[in-house]
Amino acid sequence: MNIPGKIAKWLVAAAIAAVLVFCAAAGEQAAKVLKIGCPSQCPETVTSWDVNLFIPGNWDLSRMTLEVPGYECIRLEKDGPDIYPGKETDLSAYAGQYVTIYQSQNKKVLKLTFRQGSAIPALFLTVDSNMFKKVRRNKNIEITEGRAVYEEADGSVSYDGGITQLKGRGNNTYSSQYSKKPYQIKLEKKASLSGMARAKTWVLLANSNDISLLRNQIVMDMCRETGLRYALGCTQVDVWVNGTYHGLYLLAEKPQIKKERMDLKDLEDETEKLNSRPMDDSLRIIRRSGDELSLVRAYEIENNPADITGGYLFTIEKYARLRDYKIPGFRTKKDLSIRIKEPTYPSMAQTEYLGRRVFEMHQALIAGDGINPDTGKHYTEYMDTDSFALKFLAEEWCKNYDFIGGSQYMYKDSDERDPLIYAGPAWDYDLSFGNMGDRGTFPEGGYITSLSRRSSNLYWLLSTHPEFMDRVGEMWKEQFLPAAEILLGEREAGEESVIRSLDEYIESIRASAKMNYTRWQPSSATSDKAGGNFDNACDYLKKWIRKRTEFMRGVY
Repeated sequence: MNIPGKIAKWLVAAAIAAVLVFCAAAGEQAAKVLKIGCPSQCPETVTSWDVNLFIPGNWDLSRMTLEVPGYECIRLEKDGPDIYPGKETDLSAYAGQYVTIYQSQNKKVLKLTFRQGSAIPALFLTVDSNMFKKVRRNKNIEITEGRAVYEEADGSVSYDGGITQLKGRGNNTYSSQYSKKPYQIKLEKKASLSGMARAKTWVLLANSNDISLLRNQIVMDMCRETGLRYALGCTQVDVWVNGTYHGLYLLAEKPQIKKERMDLKDLEDETEKLNSRPMDDSLRIIRRSGDELSLVRAYEIENNPADITGGYLFTIEKYARLRDYKIPGFRTKKDLSIRIKEPTYPSMAQTEYLGRRVFEMHQALIAGDGINPDTGKHYTEYMDTDSFALKFLAEEWCKNYDFIGGSQYMYKDSDERDPLIYAGPAWDYDLSFGNMGDRGTFPEGGYITSLSRRSSNLYWLLSTHPEFMDRVGEMWKEQFLPAAEILLGEREAGEESVIRSLDEYIESIRASAKMNYTRWQPSSATSDKAGGNFDNACDYLKKWIRKRTEFMRGVY
């Protein structure tokens, strides 16, 4: 049937108008949110997301305020009492329930499920919404102002003030395949959060690859329990950004040279005082052949302190990253790649100094008798073997996927304070405890010394020296196994214990984990056996750790 032109145009216009009206109505409906608070405990409010309202676990449900912006009065279900903004309401009966919200004339406004998290700390961040969208898309963009409120598990507020930084962090974990992003925040003033040392800079680990959400916390707590020097504190927190729930995160101290974190000589600060121009000049690359280092990448800085022997914070880096990324560091002639984290802008002299020291240590480890043939020094004169023995046990016990490079931290103070290189702090364990399908899946068998026997694997080199492995065995019996037994529920935790039983870890976050996976879909990027859902992931983790600990009991 042919339709006259004018009628056809009229029909098209009417259709467009109808679509616009529908979209406007949908937009109006989408804009309706329930705002909820607990003013007797916390100054913040949270808002509904999609068809869910996520409530901090430490808020008193019997003393809540509710408001749908634009409505003077609302009701929960038709027969509920009138609720006005600012009026305290008892929501205890609605926890976990699907609730219809009406305006006073019994017209439906919203349908929501009320979800309350675990009794853990809550972090509320308020920042520019448009800038936050950009940060989520680009790790190199950062927000430089905003506000943070940190409410402890007991309801007390330990920080309420400004922030000077919110930015993305991580490598693979910030890629587009993960919707839940990890962040770094910097407070305007130092604060002690959940009993950790006072500091400004904190890290929020998303744990997107770990459906149990516990792997990082367990290993970091184990390292504190066993006495690894400068092991970092951490705690589980629920996070809201601009009132919207963003998931369950692990709030962790950042590995950094600060008096409150790693009390090393601050070489970066001393260097900055001697140079008037900015430190972040272009990286200079020198490729060498025939001596200790095959690659050195550093900054052109004019003046150096008289003592450049420390402090340094550095990581064993993956070969390709040091080759492809514009990051400071060096590679020894035996292919040990090192990335310098601090100083942030190491000079050429500083980078070459650390490079030579690491090269000498490396040569001693490679030697069958442990003695560097050029310097006559034993490897124990270069490194603190106890820290490396504890780190050896942590990596072997959890079968860390990144044991060769990526997050393997080491540090060195100035020679006048301590000339040795130390292992630690422990960092980045989401791909451990059998969480990867291509290696380290099974709880039995050797790992860090059998998977790679290249000169770039410091753990394998160390394992070739019997006296080091004797020390590993001693530390397993005296320090590591007792902590593992607490984790497995076989030993009571002491008053000063950091570690808890696995059951306690799991139950302490169960309600928040449920909220997290309502907000974000579980990752499918790791081992199928280790995932699926929170309950399956935790069951797998418990069985795996028990079998792994039994295997290592037999070895040591």
